[in-house]
Amino acid sequence: MTRFRLGQRWKREPSAPPVDSIALELDGMDLLSGAGEEPLAEVVPTLVGAAADLHAGRSRLAQVSLAEAGLELVLRRAGVDIEVSVVSLGRPARLLRPPVRVDLEEFTEAARECGEGFRVDLSRVAPDALSPSLSRRLDEALRLLGGPLAVRKESAPEAFTRRVEPSEEPGFGFELKDPADLLRTYERGGGAALGSLLCAGEVWLALPGQPSAWRTPGPPFLTALELSRQALELARAVELGEPRFAFEPAGVRPGFALELASGKGRLGSGAPFAVDGTALAAAMFHLGQALALAISERERSQASNPYLVELTERCREGLSHLRGPVQPPESTGEARGRGASSRGAGKPLPVPGRLRRLRFERRWEQKGLAGAEHGGLHLGRQGVVFCSRELACGLARKDGQVQWRREAAKGVAATVDGYVVAADADRVYGFVGAGPSARWLHDHDGLPLGPQLMREDGLLLTLSEERTVLAFAEVGGREVWRLAPPRTQRSWLATQGHRALVATDSGYLYGVDIADGQVRFRMRAPLPFHGTPVAWGKRFVATLGRGTHHALLLADAHTGDVTWTREFQLSTPSAPLPVRTRVYLAGVRDQEGLLLCLDSRGKLLWERPLHMGVGPFALTALPRGVLVTSASGAAVRVDTSGELSWRVGAVGEPLASALPARASRGVVLIPGEQVRAVDPKGGQVLAEVQAGAGLVSLQADARLGLYFLDDAGTLSAYRLGTHFTVVEG
Repeated sequence: MTRFRLGQRWKREPSAPPVDSIALELDGMDLLSGAGEEPLAEVVPTLVGAAADLHAGRSRLAQVSLAEAGLELVLRRAGVDIEVSVVSLGRPARLLRPPVRVDLEEFTEAARECGEGFRVDLSRVAPDALSPSLSRRLDEALRLLGGPLAVRKESAPEAFTRRVEPSEEPGFGFELKDPADLLRTYERGGGAALGSLLCAGEVWLALPGQPSAWRTPGPPFLTALELSRQALELARAVELGEPRFAFEPAGVRPGFALELASGKGRLGSGAPFAVDGTALAAAMFHLGQALALAISERERSQASNPYLVELTERCREGLSHLRGPVQPPESTGEARGRGASSRGAGKPLPVPGRLRRLRFERRWEQKGLAGAEHGGLHLGRQGVVFCSRELACGLARKDGQVQWRREAAKGVAATVDGYVVAADADRVYGFVGAGPSARWLHDHDGLPLGPQLMREDGLLLTLSEERTVLAFAEVGGREVWRLAPPRTQRSWLATQGHRALVATDSGYLYGVDIADGQVRFRMRAPLPFHGTPVAWGKRFVATLGRGTHHALLLADAHTGDVTWTREFQLSTPSAPLPVRTRVYLAGVRDQEGLLLCLDSRGKLLWERPLHMGVGPFALTALPRGVLVTSASGAAVRVDTSGELSWRVGAVGEPLASALPARASRGVVLIPGEQVRAVDPKGGQVLAEVQAGAGLVSLQADARLGLYFLDDAGTLSAYRLGTHFTVVEG
């Protein structure tokens, strides 16, 4: 007997929306054990709709997300049966049990009874719990389930097998077995993206002298997904210099014990063997990439499958972190010259002489961007992204056309690559790029969001009311964790490796594990923190203080151990700027701007007066120096020795705040009422572009295109028209 059972607590304790357990019982066995706090107003219409699609023959595959439990119910129609699979995307990612076959009519009848009973209970207990769209969806699904069973003649599936041997040792190989042709059931934008990846197979590990040292059967995608997560943890352990690391690959025994310092490893109780931790992590990432390639070659549309895209991006990012720093060959003068120029934002202008003059032309203008006075501007590969609490939108660089636009009553937050989280009083939505509809949605408690959004390790991190940190799963949208520091009015969020660093004006700094939200350390400072922590290698530097008394603090990002704290008599300090073995800080003392330089041990190397007024100031790193800009449009370049190299004066009315300069193609753009393009070596002004006193953000792309955002909500784009040089014979 097949039946769905809903919890009864929500009827005794009415809540809006109803939240309770859901069970799928097959002959008394519950397949959805653990689904105890699900939003029934979302889950039941989705479940009944999935059953209706299979009943009416609209699709072969359907998927129902139980986000709170981290489960995915995957339904596949096979003739007059339904194959039911339950996938856990928690740790480890796995099939909870082998797929179970159920009679199609029996399953759809159980879904119909569940939907009708839920509709009756809602009308009696919480008539307004269902939104109009979900109500229409449930009614349409029940209508389809009341109709005849669609029986269509299906062609025999084309069986597929692909075996990929590891290319090196250590390395992972895999075999895909897809007799039901699941990979080709994926439809772009469809709701069964995960189900199309659950074909059978196996994954194995090859070590020197052991071609199959470890092996596990099951869907290779789930195995590769869990191994990619563990590879990130292993890579962090290697980066932090931890002496040992132990894990069960993909949650399957025997366990793997690594001695990272000596380069030894042991599988279970077997003999030790030589293995490098970095090489093993790289092999785990390569498995995910090779699997994604094999799946995409079988079915091209799978390249846009969000689950496969997430796996590929995680592996690509993990491999990039494993690459060590590339040092230029300093033995030749030519190499030293290239090294200096490569630190800029792009290649310098290809001119045979000395650059003397630039001319910029206006390309386009976009007006009416709400909330621009507190908004931000970002340049991504797909275009320009604007985000404020009221609005997020993406615009084409070429003509300024709006590619996508998101608005919500409780705020929006966006990343540079087009990921958006939007919230209203009852729901939180996730969007990706220019898609016409939300990728996911969930119930929400009405907490305002944005505009800051960070994308880290499969999570989307944002701040609420500049105080509470929330983390949402990138693919499913489940709220994974939140942190609300007590007695705090303002928080600053940064990420460094596997840590989220949350500094607060109450004097506490929290080191949070990004994956699960656990507070790994809590630091108590004698003064309130004053800004966002800034990464400096494996450590971070943060500003704290009040009034004219401030300090710099350096601490380990993994453990929170404080290396040193240096106090200064400064007011309105800038954000600290770490550059190699030094850190710079600008502020005001006795009504005079001052730039400080400290070494990695906290020793004050020098301090220089800036003669730029009382600030505030912003800092930008330049080759062999630092550029200090003020709200007045003035700028000073200071060499690493502390000598003032050049200065440009104030221009026009001061801005609301100091903005950092931007460097592109060997030119520095200094923000002000007039944005000036300056030669970073000699300080010669090469061009001036009118931006207005309301400028709140300045960006420059790799082609020296300029983008100005003002507080009236106008975004202006300029391009480089001509440039003039003097050829020195």
